[in-house]
Amino acid sequence: MSLVNSSKKFRVIYSIYNHEFLGCLFSSHVVEELDNGSLSLTYQALMPENMSQFDHGLDNEDRFIVKHLDKLTDDEIVKKFGGTVKNVKDFFSKRFHEQVKATVLQYVDRLMLEAIPMLREKPLYISSKDGYPAKTRIAIMDDLATVKFCFKRTVDDTRYYPLVYRNQAKLPVYRKDAALIVENPAWLLLGNELFTFDEPLDGKKLIPFFSKPNIVVPKSAEEQFFQKFGKMLVRDYDVDAQGMRISYVRRDPKFRFMVDASSTNGQVGMELRVQYGNFELKPEPGGKAHVEVEQKDNDFIFHKIFRNPEAERDVVTYMERLQGGIGLLSMGMMGRQAGLQWLSENVREMVSNGIEVVQDGKVQNITFERPEIVMETTDSGDWFDIKAMVHIAGHIIPFIKFRNHIMKGKRDYVLPDGSTAILPEQWFADYRHFLEIAEQKDDETFSIKKYQAVVLEFNIGAKQSIREKVANSVAVQAVQELPLPRGLNAELRSYQKQGYDWLGFLQEFSFGGILADDMGLGKTLQALSLLLREKENGLSQPSLVVMPTSLIYNWVAEARKFTPALNIHVHTGTQRISDPLELAQFDVVFTTYGLLRSDLAMFGQFPFHYLILDESQMIKNPGSKTAKAVKEITAKHRLSLTGTPIENTLLDLWSQMTFLNPGLLGGETFFRDFYITPIEKGRDEGRMEKLRTMIHPFILRRTKSQVALELPPKVEQVHFCEMTESQAKLYEETKSAYRNYLLGIGTEEFNKQKLHILAGLQKLRQIAIHPCLVEEGAHFELNDSGKFQEYERLLDEVISKGAKVLVFSQFVRLLTILREDLDKKEVPYCYLDGSTIDRQRQVERFQNDPEVQVFLISLKAGGVGLNLTAAEYVFILDPWWNPAVERQAVDRSHRIGQAKTVFSYKFISKDTIEEKIVKLQERKSQLSDEIISEEKELFKRLDMADLAELLG
Repeated sequence: MSLVNSSKKFRVIYSIYNHEFLGCLFSSHVVEELDNGSLSLTYQALMPENMSQFDHGLDNEDRFIVKHLDKLTDDEIVKKFGGTVKNVKDFFSKRFHEQVKATVLQYVDRLMLEAIPMLREKPLYISSKDGYPAKTRIAIMDDLATVKFCFKRTVDDTRYYPLVYRNQAKLPVYRKDAALIVENPAWLLLGNELFTFDEPLDGKKLIPFFSKPNIVVPKSAEEQFFQKFGKMLVRDYDVDAQGMRISYVRRDPKFRFMVDASSTNGQVGMELRVQYGNFELKPEPGGKAHVEVEQKDNDFIFHKIFRNPEAERDVVTYMERLQGGIGLLSMGMMGRQAGLQWLSENVREMVSNGIEVVQDGKVQNITFERPEIVMETTDSGDWFDIKAMVHIAGHIIPFIKFRNHIMKGKRDYVLPDGSTAILPEQWFADYRHFLEIAEQKDDETFSIKKYQAVVLEFNIGAKQSIREKVANSVAVQAVQELPLPRGLNAELRSYQKQGYDWLGFLQEFSFGGILADDMGLGKTLQALSLLLREKENGLSQPSLVVMPTSLIYNWVAEARKFTPALNIHVHTGTQRISDPLELAQFDVVFTTYGLLRSDLAMFGQFPFHYLILDESQMIKNPGSKTAKAVKEITAKHRLSLTGTPIENTLLDLWSQMTFLNPGLLGGETFFRDFYITPIEKGRDEGRMEKLRTMIHPFILRRTKSQVALELPPKVEQVHFCEMTESQAKLYEETKSAYRNYLLGIGTEEFNKQKLHILAGLQKLRQIAIHPCLVEEGAHFELNDSGKFQEYERLLDEVISKGAKVLVFSQFVRLLTILREDLDKKEVPYCYLDGSTIDRQRQVERFQNDPEVQVFLISLKAGGVGLNLTAAEYVFILDPWWNPAVERQAVDRSHRIGQAKTVFSYKFISKDTIEEKIVKLQERKSQLSDEIISEEKELFKRLDMADLAELLG
């Protein structure tokens, strides 16, 4: 085939050809025009790639159509649906099957339908078998056709065939030139005319009749044919039936809600039905008709029931709203407890709205009356005794009898007369925690400790719950002011004095509590003031303070400065006390978590006055040796100090509260089931509020924003950095490799290879910071990182101003690179990572030496115990997935004693995983800051879709 010379006369035409796998398709061509105006045999395909060559012969519609039809070419189909298969032959031989085939054909049908209106005024032809595109000119007809399907039943068989009419003319489809151009809705080509139908028609129903005049159904297959295929035709199309009957049913709908609670498998059946005359159907809001086939003797009757889709839709919408997301209509079966509870709450409303409720089995024995609780409470010293009785359907039953039902989630309770009462759903939220921790005193009475009373929802005589009384009494505003110890060498700020008073109140009522002020607000000073007060009140029994090793110096320094009258002992080093009796000579003993575990046998023998845990998130893992060790220490009072009481998960809170107030939050399994799972996975606002209410009396937290007048401003800014060209190239190559790997594996393989993909994400994070952090970046120079260039520019600006800056990174390798650079430039600096031994000397040098303006710090190693108020700038060179850790880094500088505005810069490389992971972290961390923060091991919870998004 020779190509068309664009300098000669040519014509743009469109053609229908038969594709081996995709059926009839449209294509665009240019055909050379002869001098007499006819078309020559010289032609070529017209595509976007060569369209400019023939542009002078195209109008705007042609240009649009050519680009549209190009989507139907093999190359474009493979590009869109081929996945890893790029070869056309391989695509149709290996990948074009089942789901892929169905998706492709649906896509092709859509493109063909969109093309037909464009081609209505264009020259359209049928291609010849040898590929010539202009064999026969065809026309797209405006007139719509109708179709009627016919059944002709005789004593021997049933014959089935369609009748197609257009303009009242019968058009036989049994002909060689019949072709289906679009399958659904059908566009039929007969001869040189292309047309569609007045009602959408599935073209597959016509295809068999292109090659034969009718389909013969033998007597033996009639029933199956009518039940499966015949009823579908009668439902959707106009049908002419000979030798059988079609009955048309037109009635107003009546709705019935069917209930069957007689099942013994723990479920209750519920189903909405609609009646039209004698026929009862499932509601189908979009259905127009329903067909039932009835066989009488040798006769078949098709009952075509015309539905009222609007009425069905209205009732279904009403029921969906009424069910409140339980899913009764879609599932049909529900757990017995949830189903009967729902029914008891809604049956009256359904009946009032005209829906007949039909109860089968034992559902008639259900008592729909709501039970009520009447109770009385007795104060018994450190305990409350609670006697509660349930009034229901004429019965009075001790509430204690319902304990197992509520704990196990069983909502139906068999009353003494054999009827069934449905326990209110609210009981399971209100009282399950109470029943978990309450002790049974006798057959009618519970007992709980007073600090556990916050879990109660019962009303007492004054109509004020015990929970509210405790909460109100513990509120800071209601705490009685205490005199400060005479020997305190400090003037407490107003909020510190409130914290001191609050600690005294907890002591008065033997409550354990968490002082959870932000870092830098003086938790240590408040605790030391309390201990000094105890000594001045005549206490001779020592207290024990446990802390991370890095904080020993801070506590000693503050104790000597602010409370010099306290006789302190630092239990560290190799010459430690081994005789517990020797501890009695001190007022306060300081030790570390590690040494507490090592010397537990000695500490466990001594009764302390106070046991205080600093950075108490150290016991967040209840199964850890540290958490178990602190619970073995005997102490009259227990306190915790931490700026992050919930660092990773709600289990952190449970572990600390179990240490402070044993039994308050129930057992670990209960707490996981009742609080952690509903809150962290289900975003259950009710459980979240219940937990907040319970822990509120035992946690005092003040943020820096609340004491803003005491601190200078803090300005936080995200600083975006452009990657260098070489850095971006390495990043894209690495990302593409891992993305292609991820796309090429299935879910099962993904679960096996997830660590490999996570390693790829870690590598992308490192490249986004500096290519030198990965093996492939060994040949990169220092300036081959856009982030490093920005860091260096801002660092020079800070140094030139005479200011000091903290530089944080989680990668020690990066800190090493920065050290080497500062060494070359002879810029003095301080350095701290996990291996640094002289931490305090580094801190003091930075704080006091004006020549040292830079402090390089590992993000993890610098998380606690550092007071670096000399710095007014903070650089975070790589984002940490736990926002609390980043806040801790900034707060090394922004704390009491800081007199200047603190400027914090978080460096983020644009268009990298650093941007995406922060957004993903925000999306997955939906619990409020008062309850939970995201954990550092965010990656472990990522699924395949998350990783695909990160690598996208």
